Amino acid sequence: MTPKALVVDDEEDYRLIAQEILKSSGFDVLCSKDGAEGLLSAKKFKPDLILLDWKMPRMDGETFCRKLREDASLKKTPVIMLTVNSQTESELEALHFGVDDFIAKPYKKEEFLARVRAVLRRGGSNQ
Repeated sequence: MTPKALVVDDEEDYRLIAQEILKSSGFDVLCSKDGAEGLLSAKKFKPDLILLDWKMPRMDGETFCRKLREDASLKKTPVIMLTVNSQTESELEALHFGVDDFIAKPYKKEEFLARVRAVLRRGGSNQ
């Protein structure tokens, strides 16, 4: 079965890069430009993995994660936060809301794929 990934990021360039990396690695990929659209997409698409920007319009990553974890059909879906730079406070806060790992922007393809595969092997959120 082909794994499905949802990329939720308001920055088009980062969405397209993530989409290309995932597609070239055999994923079906759906993209959303903000958290509100992403949550609706997650409910329809039922992804195996969500890659999520933390700061977005309409619904930020924190609110997205809270709502995702409240949905019985999505609460165990692994989430990787896409971050511009390592901000320890933000990352610690994100872990409390159900983020499973982090990928720094700009993406390094090898690290991106290694983190995606590791999270999928672990099976996602322990919440």
